[in-house]
Amino acid sequence: MLFIPLLGDFHIESAMLVSLAGCFWAGIRGCRKPKSGNDFYAALRIGGYLLIIGLPLLLHAVLAGCFNIDGLAFWILLPLPSVFFGYAVGRLFRSWQLSYRRIITLCLLLLIAIGIPVYELLYYPQVYLFNHVWGAWPGPIYDEAVHAGGGLLFFRILTLLWVVLLWQIPEIDKDRFSKWIVGFAVLSIAFSYANLTEFGIITPRKYLQDVLGGHKSTAHFELYYDNQNYSSHEIALLAKQQEFYYRQIARRLELPDRDPNNKIESYLYANAWQKKELVGAKFTSYVPVWLKQDQLHIAKQQLQSLKHELVHVMAKRFGNDLFHASWSIGLIEGLAVAVDGGSSATSTIDQIVVSEKPYPTEQELQYAFSARGFYGGRSGVNYITSGSFVHFLLDTFAVDSLKKAYAAGKIAKYYPGGWSELTKRWHQHLDSVQVDSVDQQTARRIFAIPSLFEQKCPHKISDFARAWDKYQFHRANYDTTGVLTALNRARTYASDVLPVKAEWSYWHLLNADYQTVQQVASLQDTAIDNQLLYADAFALSGDWNQAEEHLQKGRRLFEADPDSLMKPALETRKDREQWEIYNRITYHNQFPDSVTFATALYRTKIRSLKKAMEQEKWSSVKQYSRWLLGDPLEVRYFDEYLEAIHQLAFLEIYPLAEEFIHRLSKEALRTRYRQRLEQEREWLRFQKARSQ
Repeated sequence: MLFIPLLGDFHIESAMLVSLAGCFWAGIRGCRKPKSGNDFYAALRIGGYLLIIGLPLLLHAVLAGCFNIDGLAFWILLPLPSVFFGYAVGRLFRSWQLSYRRIITLCLLLLIAIGIPVYELLYYPQVYLFNHVWGAWPGPIYDEAVHAGGGLLFFRILTLLWVVLLWQIPEIDKDRFSKWIVGFAVLSIAFSYANLTEFGIITPRKYLQDVLGGHKSTAHFELYYDNQNYSSHEIALLAKQQEFYYRQIARRLELPDRDPNNKIESYLYANAWQKKELVGAKFTSYVPVWLKQDQLHIAKQQLQSLKHELVHVMAKRFGNDLFHASWSIGLIEGLAVAVDGGSSATSTIDQIVVSEKPYPTEQELQYAFSARGFYGGRSGVNYITSGSFVHFLLDTFAVDSLKKAYAAGKIAKYYPGGWSELTKRWHQHLDSVQVDSVDQQTARRIFAIPSLFEQKCPHKISDFARAWDKYQFHRANYDTTGVLTALNRARTYASDVLPVKAEWSYWHLLNADYQTVQQVASLQDTAIDNQLLYADAFALSGDWNQAEEHLQKGRRLFEADPDSLMKPALETRKDREQWEIYNRITYHNQFPDSVTFATALYRTKIRSLKKAMEQEKWSSVKQYSRWLLGDPLEVRYFDEYLEAIHQLAFLEIYPLAEEFIHRLSKEALRTRYRQRLEQEREWLRFQKARSQ
C-alpha cells in the first residue's frame, strides 16, 4: 500500500480499504465458533491484525512529516467498528445454525456495502456517504482537507449499537439482562435513524431546500438559494443568467426544448463551507447526473463555473442509460470546458495547449479520455486538453457524432479515421493557433499544479493553510472580526510571506485600525504593496511625512524591479489630492461626486465603478459608466468593463452597454478577450429580446 497513491497515506482511503477487508474477514470468521470459545477476543484479534497493517503506514506518515490527527481518527473510527459489525452478523447466523451461512453473510455484507450507497446516491443529492461495512466517504477527492467530524462519530456509534443488538440477540432467551440490552439497542437505533438528517448522515432535497430558505422559479429552473447571503438583485441576475446559458448550450448542442414540468434545480449555497456541511463537496461544484431530478450544486464564490456545470446537466439528454453521462470522464469534462470556453480570463483552451508543446500523442490522448488517465493525471492538464480536443470535434464534425460518442464513451467508433486521424487533424488545427508570453505563463501555472496522487502528503494541511481557510471562511461570511482573528493567526505561521502581510495590513486599515499597521511598518520591507499600505496607514491618520517616507521606499523598489501591476498603484498616490480621493473610496467607502470623479485618476475611477457594482449602487454605476465613456478605454481594465456591460444590460441600460461593446470591439484585443466580449454581446441581445 505504501507505493500506491493515496492508499499509501495513513488517512481515510487506507482506513476504508482495511475496514472493508476486515468486515468481510470477520464476517466469515464469525460463522464458525472460535477455538478459544470467546467471540469477542476473536473479533478483537482480527482488528488487531488490521491495526498492525496500519503501523507501517503510520510510521511512514510520521517520518515523512505527513501525519495528521484526522488520519489517526479515521483509523480508530473505521476499522474496529466494521470488524465487530461483520463478526456480529456471522455470529448471529451461526447461532441460528443457518445452512450456507458464510454465503448468506457475504451477500448481506455486500448488500450493505454496495446496495445502501447506491440507494442513497439515487435518492439523495449529497456526495458524502456513511456505511457500516467500509466506514465513510467524505465527498470529492479534489477537496484535500478531509476531517473526521461529528457525523462520523455519531455513525460509528450507530454501527456499534448494531453490533450490540446483533451480538445480544442469541443471548436474549438466556438472561434478563440481555433483554434490557436488546431493548436499549433497538430504541437507540430507532432514535438514530429518525435523526439521520439532523446528525448529517443524509441530506434529503426537502431538508436542503428548507435550510437554504430562498426559492425562485423561471421557465426552465427552480432556484433554491441561501436567503441570508444573496440579495434580490443577485438572484434575479442569476435567474436570467441561467436562462441565458440554457439557451446558449441548447443551441450549441442542438437540443430540443425540455418539458416545462421538468425543471432544473439549482442549489446556490452561501459559501463553500456551507456546501461542504450540507452535501459533502467544498470547493468542488458538482452535478449529480445519476439522479432522475436534474440539479446542480454551486457556492456563491464558485459562480464563475455556473455555465460549465449547466453543460453537465443538459448533456444528460444524450448520456448513457445507467447514470445519464458518459463512460469517458474526459468526454464529460471536455464537453463542459469546450462549450464554456475554459476558466482562463486571458487565454483560450487551444492557446494553453499550444503553449505546452509537444502536443499530446495519440496514446496520451486516448489515455486522457479514460477514467484512470483523467483522474490519475493533473486536473489542469486533463481538463484543458480534453476541452481543446472536444472543441475541435464540435467545430469540425456534426454534433450528433459527439452525442453518440458521449453516450458510448467511445470516440474513435463514431468519427472517421479513428484516433490516429483525429489526433493528426487536431494537431494541424493547433498549429494554426498563435500564442504569446501571456499564454505561456498561463499554461505553466495551470499545468504545474500537481494532482492529488502526486502530492507527498495528499491530506496534510499545514497550520497556515488551516488559518488561511478560516480567513476565507470569515471573508465569505462578511465577518470582519473573524477575518482579522484568522489573519492574525495566519501571520504567526507565515510572517515572512508577503501576500499574507499585505492582506493583514489591508484588512486592519479597512477596520480603521491604523495604529496596528503603523507599529509593524518598516522601511526594510522589500514588498512594494506592503510599503504602499504602510504609507496609507500614516496618511489616514494625518502623518503625511511618515507616509511620504514609505511611499518613496515603494518608488525605489519599483525602480529597481519595475512591476506593471504596481505602476497604477504608485500613480494613485502621486499627490495628496489623488491619494485622499483613493483613501476615501477604499477605506471610508465614500463614493466620489461628479467633480471629484472628473479629477480622479483613471484607476480610481475604475475602482469607484467596481465598488459601486459590489455594493449594488446602481444609480452610481450608471453615472460612473457614462462618465468613464468620456475617456479613452484602457484594455488592462477589460474585466471591469465586461462586468459593467453585464450589469448595465441586466438593468436595461442598453445604450451604455452597447457603447462599451462598440468601443471595446475597436481595440486590439486578445483572442480570449474577443470570445468573452462576444459572450456579453449575446447577453445584451438576450436581454433586449426578453424586454420587448
